[in-house]
Amino acid sequence: MNTTDTTVAPPAPKSRASASGLWTRLALVAAACVAAGFTPGLLPNLFYVHIANLTLISGIFALSLWIIYSVGQLSLCHAAFAGLGAYCSALLSLRLGVPPALSLVIAGLFTATMAALLGAVILRLRGVYFVLVTFLFGQMFTLLALNWQDVTNGANGLISIAPIKLLGISFGPRSMFFYLAFAMFMATLLFTWALSRSTFGRAFNSIEQNIDLAESCGIDTARFQVIAFAIGSGIAGVGGALIAHYIRYISPDTFTFHNSVAYITMLVVGGRSIFWGAVVGAAFLTPLPEFLRDFEGLQHIIYGAIMVLVLRTLPGGLISIPSTLRRLTGGGK
Repeated sequence: MNTTDTTVAPPAPKSRASASGLWTRLALVAAACVAAGFTPGLLPNLFYVHIANLTLISGIFALSLWIIYSVGQLSLCHAAFAGLGAYCSALLSLRLGVPPALSLVIAGLFTATMAALLGAVILRLRGVYFVLVTFLFGQMFTLLALNWQDVTNGANGLISIAPIKLLGISFGPRSMFFYLAFAMFMATLLFTWALSRSTFGRAFNSIEQNIDLAESCGIDTARFQVIAFAIGSGIAGVGGALIAHYIRYISPDTFTFHNSVAYITMLVVGGRSIFWGAVVGAAFLTPLPEFLRDFEGLQHIIYGAIMVLVLRTLPGGLISIPSTLRRLTGGGK
């Protein structure tokens, strides 16, 4: 008589790869934090500390734009949302006396809310139509900042913005602001890493790969795109607020279409396939113009030549250098 074997196989032992990878990442984060503690003292002067601060903030902008790109959309109004956060935080601090640390948080939430409202309307558009609408929104923000004199002070901008203070520590000096900027950058990086590995991240990736296929699988693509747009824009608003309290001055010229293009360039040059590319692009492009200042009259030509060289030889961005070297040396076989 035939009998059915109902023996249940014992569960396979858990792989230790994921735990090992997590501890490795935590060790790298700890090492980066320790190295950051010595960075301001090791840099030659405050000018280099200033460049490091701007690079960290650019990293925040690039990561926030990558979150939006991860659902297959490319925003040309990213600088406008950064400006929205900057003006919100600055006005709360200047006009209402809100502590800058609190106004920075409020600015991020306000920017995310405004992005969600805008995204609910425009994210049904696809491709070039979405890009054009974001471009128009960016121009509208610039015009509003220029003409709403009673609130934004027009082209003269807002001055004497208070530096951020937290637990009695002022982050106004450049060397002190570095630690705040580094902490905010690391928080953004870890958040982006966690998001990319979450259920939301997998949904984002499926939408970016093939939105029609994602919809056919039951994914609410419109909702996830609005979430990504709101998160990315909200983080950009926090980055804009950081700039406002660091430079202590903002104007409509601080957040223009040129800045949005610069963030996109960081994403493309660094590598769009993974969020690390945004970090590499920001670290490479932010200090580059400063180090080309000695080539008077040629800096723009050299900058353009470097961009063309990178994009021509590394279509996957700077993040693809290790794989390209392995392929050229035969190590990838």
